[in-house]
Amino acid sequence: MYALTKLRSMFRFTLFLGFIHTASLFSQPVIFLDNPSFEDAPSVAHPPIGWYYCGHPGESPPDIHPGGFFGVERPAQDGATFVGMVVRDNGTYEGLGQKLASPLQAGQCYSFSLYAARSEIYQSVSRTTYGPANYSHPVTLLIWGGFNNCSHKELLARSSAILYEGWKLYSFSLQPKEAYTHFSIEAYFAVPGAPYNGNVLVDHASPLVLVDCEGGEEQLPELEVAPAPVISTVEGLRTYLQEQGRQVRFADDGILLEQHFFADEAGHPYELNLHLWKIGQALRQFPNHRLLIAVGGPSDYLAQSHLRQFEHAMQAIGLEETQYRLRALRRSDRKREWLWGLGEREFAMRLEER
Repeated sequence: MYALTKLRSMFRFTLFLGFIHTASLFSQPVIFLDNPSFEDAPSVAHPPIGWYYCGHPGESPPDIHPGGFFGVERPAQDGATFVGMVVRDNGTYEGLGQKLASPLQAGQCYSFSLYAARSEIYQSVSRTTYGPANYSHPVTLLIWGGFNNCSHKELLARSSAILYEGWKLYSFSLQPKEAYTHFSIEAYFAVPGAPYNGNVLVDHASPLVLVDCEGGEEQLPELEVAPAPVISTVEGLRTYLQEQGRQVRFADDGILLEQHFFADEAGHPYELNLHLWKIGQALRQFPNHRLLIAVGGPSDYLAQSHLRQFEHAMQAIGLEETQYRLRALRRSDRKREWLWGLGEREFAMRLEER
């Protein structure tokens, strides 16, 4: 009994750290998606980081909004950006997918949700007439499971037609027949008959959460409670920021910030980087100080991507913008004093008086 209790404790701890790997015969209660809020630089025909393009050869990938592209003007439902996918009058359509952190369990049930909307304006060019066209018609979303990129092994769920212009939550129940390793979301024609031009906007996807197939009750893990730190001096704050900042990491791919699943002392659940959350709680106790975070990366693209992720995380924490400042690393930063050496991590932190 002691060994079983210890194994369960180890499992909960691994889940709490976020990126879950299958190390036992237990089903994983929660499977987190990479970049579920589709955060990236606004751009045309570019899948957001963490997602690969699923579509037809010769056709463009989905777009990252808002950036003023195609007349789409809408704020994101969560974070800074969202993705737009289209179906076309030549019968083609767009999708996005990714490899899951751990496989779905065959015969088990999962809950999944995302926010979707339709833009009345999505101006582009018809693939059949080569003239201007508004891709404004409603589409549906298909959820697929498979064993490789863009696999259509099993259709796990299909939404109703996405008719509304405002963001609306769409919830799905998935029961895979096999232990799929890959997952994709695809726009498809909602109206039968001849193909047409349509669009769907997607944001804020949830984790895949194991549920009871009979009652639909979520089998969430027991969440670790993260107490807010109590710090009395500026020097204590500096030491705490150094300790927590050194634990902020990117996932194994070096692209996305690690995400953790935890609750605060009031029982509110969070899905974000635990150490940045703790940093935010500590800074709130010192309103006359702010944290400078200078962010870099092995390439200009990754440096900008890392910077946007820090920005999204700090906004999700709810810290006042006067208490933090984000910018890219500079050569002149070598002359400054940081909480750790510049070469130690791809970002640096510095506590400043406001």
